[in-house]
Amino acid sequence: MPTPQITTLKIKNFGCIGAQGISIDIDKIVILVGANNAGKSTILRAFEVVADSLKLNEDEFHNRIVSPENLPEIEVHSIATDENKPGENWCTVLGDGKYLIKEKWTWTNVNAEPKRIGFNINHGRWAIAADGETMPWGANNVAKSRRPKPHRVNTFDNPEVQAKAITSLLKTVLEENIKTLKQNEDDKLSRYDTIVQNLITLRNESKISQQASVVVIQEQANQILEKIFPNHELKIISPESTAPIAIDLLGEEFDIEMGLIDGVSLPLEKQGSGTRRTALWTILKLLADKGVRARPASGKAKTLHEPVGPNTAHILLLDEPEVSLHPKAIQNARDVLYSLPDNENWQVMITTHSPSFIDLSKDHTTIIRVEKNAQDHIEATTLFRPSQAQLDEDDKENLKLINLFDSHVSDAFFGGNILVVEGDTEYAAFNYIKQKELEIGNNDYHDLNIIRARGKVTVASMMKILNHFQARYYVLHDTDRQRTKSKVKDRAASINGTTVYRITDIRNPAWTNNEKILNQMSANSRVIASIVNFEEAYFAEVVDSEKPENCINHLKSDPAAFNITKQLLDGILELNGVQLPNGAVAWTSIEEIDQRVTDWDAAIVIQA
Repeated sequence: MPTPQITTLKIKNFGCIGAQGISIDIDKIVILVGANNAGKSTILRAFEVVADSLKLNEDEFHNRIVSPENLPEIEVHSIATDENKPGENWCTVLGDGKYLIKEKWTWTNVNAEPKRIGFNINHGRWAIAADGETMPWGANNVAKSRRPKPHRVNTFDNPEVQAKAITSLLKTVLEENIKTLKQNEDDKLSRYDTIVQNLITLRNESKISQQASVVVIQEQANQILEKIFPNHELKIISPESTAPIAIDLLGEEFDIEMGLIDGVSLPLEKQGSGTRRTALWTILKLLADKGVRARPASGKAKTLHEPVGPNTAHILLLDEPEVSLHPKAIQNARDVLYSLPDNENWQVMITTHSPSFIDLSKDHTTIIRVEKNAQDHIEATTLFRPSQAQLDEDDKENLKLINLFDSHVSDAFFGGNILVVEGDTEYAAFNYIKQKELEIGNNDYHDLNIIRARGKVTVASMMKILNHFQARYYVLHDTDRQRTKSKVKDRAASINGTTVYRITDIRNPAWTNNEKILNQMSANSRVIASIVNFEEAYFAEVVDSEKPENCINHLKSDPAAFNITKQLLDGILELNGVQLPNGAVAWTSIEEIDQRVTDWDAAIVIQA
């Protein structure tokens, strides 16, 4: 399994992140979720400034204060191999030819170069001046080549700047292709190189005539200047030129448009921001693989691109890729972005407010919630890593299926109280209660996220994931019955076109899934079971079809049904001391629910 180039990012006193600092686990794909202004974009910026050893402006110092006791400090842990590792004193051996390298950047003032040091494993501390050697890989330009190149796409970049960046990048690659064209395959020089060589020859051969013209101009100038500055003369120096000759092969007429196939197309800067930004990160990826990188736009920049060399590691830093995209396009963009790290040279770090951008079935994915705590400090909590959750193939398949049916299962990652329910009926009922209570000013459920698992097996898979949140969560599922009837074709008796079935009594497969739920119970879970199923437990009826519609009709027309369903919800969430209704049980052993179902069935009397 390929190892990511960057494994950890630690940030202190940078932007909105204060002295308490945060630590970010980095895998091939990192999804940063959380409220607005919680620090997600600051994390992307943090990696960008260390990767290029950029200077900081005043806004990037915490609270805009330059304090010697609280200087911006960013730490990066990266992976090196035998081919690119620094000196042994910087390398923690990981095995399989891989080494962990720790570097730290500190900024002492606004618009000042950062100071970079490494962690010396021989001394067990960060390097100091007395060590002589203080930085892995030595000079910054060498060290930069050992780390992934950042490619940043911001949410609200100027449309013209974005379009210009894409045009510049494409022009570079196309011009490089033109420059390799040859008249004949056996020619040593390309047609472009031949022209450049001829221009250099022309420049050199014209030096004699140039010098004669310079002498004339110099004499004429001194005739005027000596009247103003006696005993002074002006000299025009014309040294040998070594400057490379560059030719703009494509000129300014090169442009990019988008539109329907065989339809009208418009310039990229006229496209919607979602289309424009998606085109940008797509082209960034394609060109980075060819050794070209976008350069941050600035008034001083002569070009918006720079060479980085082939086979370089890259990290795409993408702010809110879902902005201005159609829901279907969001899912497609998610799949494409998740596929980028299939190439081991790529990592992706994304900020998002969209549950659709989370795919729990993918390997090498870290989901981190960034939020402000009660003290207004930024915290970063790793909610999910597949390697830690130890999802098996059945879990992954369950999560793939639930992604197809309900992308909002990922709402759980965005905070609030989490209630996992087994099916559509419970989901509809509780959302109806939530809506009606909010209408009369009851805010008990304002931060309640109801997650629909669509099956008992998936309930267990969701619990496996939620156990890593280290926060309280709730579950409601059906117990089902211990045994059920099975209809099996009797092949011997099925003759002359007649099909004969035998009815047999078997152990109910749905009941055995209670074991899977039991195995995922933790100190943070509260698991409630509806005796047999939701309809029997609370409405005293057996319903085989249209269950959600039937349930909502009960809640609308029958106050008793509404009240018992609200009691169930409040009892699950442990609100205001409300007890669970008779048809529900909080359980921690199979024996508990077995006895409750047995007693339940024993009390049922069926009248003819």
